[in-house]
Amino acid sequence: MAYSREMIERVIEENDIVDVVSEYVELKKSGREFKGLCPFHREKTPSFSVSPEKQVYHCFGCNASGNVVTFVMNVENLTFKEAIEFLAERAGITLTETYLTEAEYRKKKLIDEIYKVNKLAAMYFYNKLFSEEGRQALAYIKKRGLTESTIKKFGLGYSPSQGDSLLKFLKEKGYSEDFLVKAGLLSKKNNSYYDRFRNRIMFPIIDVKGNVIGFGGRSIADTLPKYLNTPETEVFKKRKTLFAINFAKKSQQDKFIIVEGYMDAISLYQAGIDYVVASLGTALTLDQAKLIKKYKKNVIIAYDSDEAGINATLRGLDILDELNLNIKVLSIPQGKDPDEFIKKEGVEVFTQLIEKADSLIEYKSKIYKKNLNMDSPQDRILYIKKIARDIAKISDEVKKEVYISVAAKIAQIPEDAVRTEISRFVNSKIEKNQKNMYMAGKIRHNIYSSSKISPEKYLIALLLYDNGIYPKIKGRIDSDMFENVKLKPIFDEIIKRLEDGKKTDVNDIVYLLEEETLISEFTDIIRIFYASDDITEQVVNDTINKIIFNNLIKKREKIKEEINKAHIAGNIDAERQLLIELQNCEKEMLKIKNG
Repeated sequence: MAYSREMIERVIEENDIVDVVSEYVELKKSGREFKGLCPFHREKTPSFSVSPEKQVYHCFGCNASGNVVTFVMNVENLTFKEAIEFLAERAGITLTETYLTEAEYRKKKLIDEIYKVNKLAAMYFYNKLFSEEGRQALAYIKKRGLTESTIKKFGLGYSPSQGDSLLKFLKEKGYSEDFLVKAGLLSKKNNSYYDRFRNRIMFPIIDVKGNVIGFGGRSIADTLPKYLNTPETEVFKKRKTLFAINFAKKSQQDKFIIVEGYMDAISLYQAGIDYVVASLGTALTLDQAKLIKKYKKNVIIAYDSDEAGINATLRGLDILDELNLNIKVLSIPQGKDPDEFIKKEGVEVFTQLIEKADSLIEYKSKIYKKNLNMDSPQDRILYIKKIARDIAKISDEVKKEVYISVAAKIAQIPEDAVRTEISRFVNSKIEKNQKNMYMAGKIRHNIYSSSKISPEKYLIALLLYDNGIYPKIKGRIDSDMFENVKLKPIFDEIIKRLEDGKKTDVNDIVYLLEEETLISEFTDIIRIFYASDDITEQVVNDTINKIIFNNLIKKREKIKEEINKAHIAGNIDAERQLLIELQNCEKEMLKIKNG
């Protein structure tokens, strides 16, 4: 464990959930709770509730539930440990690490060593670029218009072609071949080790904390692939990484421009556009979008104008739109990429393109009608069906009316026809939300009726809500009776605290979430805990009896197996005794059934 229980509890206590959620969601007081639009799914009618009394949240639309830690984990795309550090910084608390398990220690040591060796490798590649071996690579980089200042700023380098030069260098520093494979710097084939990157211009990939987490290598010969990245390692996850994020996050501009490649990002940065990041390929991922949202609310996509770039843009738009970011699309003329365009036309012309960037709907409208014949009735219908789905998502009524007018003019149909098609999507979504709200309402007012959540989770939630229930279960239920073994440490922790005469609530078990497999269980428990105001005495008794009954079923089956074994062995006395046990077990089951 990286931080002590006491430290984690203090961090939670100093971060009121209403205050934290209010930094992301506009909340309004509604009785004893606060309500707002859910940050985890798109909606127009608020279904997201926060309870200041219980310090938890629940969405009746998408069933997201949790406390202040899980909220930050989800909204900021952080691990448990990162969320605690985020909240500690917010509250001005200095964290001190405590003991680590053997596995945690080994993982932390591996990560620290990979950071160190990557930094060494980056320095090695940089020095090679300015050596005789890197002469051709340096000439190529300068031909692409990069200055020595920019080369130094981004730490560009060169990997020699021999295939073992980095290997020899790092072995002299004391690193083993197996470790360097784990770091993504070496490859292994037929028990032979060799440099993963050979005869390539090297682009160090640096995270938001300034650590070199991996590399991109561009071939300067005809070697394929043209670009080669570090494989997945303990520190490099391509889907979670953005090239140049370490610089762009510091920009005074309240926006990011997203480009495809390293050279696009570096060229724009050199031209004075310091808010550029590259998505390390053509497809923006949800994790990358969440990383963007962590720093900026406005995003401009400037992918290449070829078919792959257009498809990547459309995918990126949908991902960013789901996160409620303000999105625009920069279309570069003549199919050029940003690097090529800015070199030919200059930064002023490129800045004008940024200012004229299309909104999400404007860009999609252009794409949807690109291969359609708008003189054809069938194509006009197809266009309206596509664009109406996107217009239906717009909450700004003025903007929506403008787009309806534009779409109607393009399709040469009355505006009311467009509104009718939009209404179809809106009504469909309302029906779906109402169904979700109805289901959530059923859970809230008759929580025990759901068979999808185990009675063990109900019992844990009820104990957290009302410690006074404990005498009802003492001596009757223990964690060995649980079918879901993941719940055992949670239940045992609660019982231990209650046995010691301590009060216990949700925050007392949050430290267990360092074990990631428990997060989904915790979410279900919070969902029940949130709705516990409506729990009756009957629900408590039913929950307890259900756990005991399920355990008796298992006990009965085990006795039956033992009876069969005794019968086959001819052990009449044992068989007789087991039959008595079976009879007593079935009596207990019947007693529970009959109430």
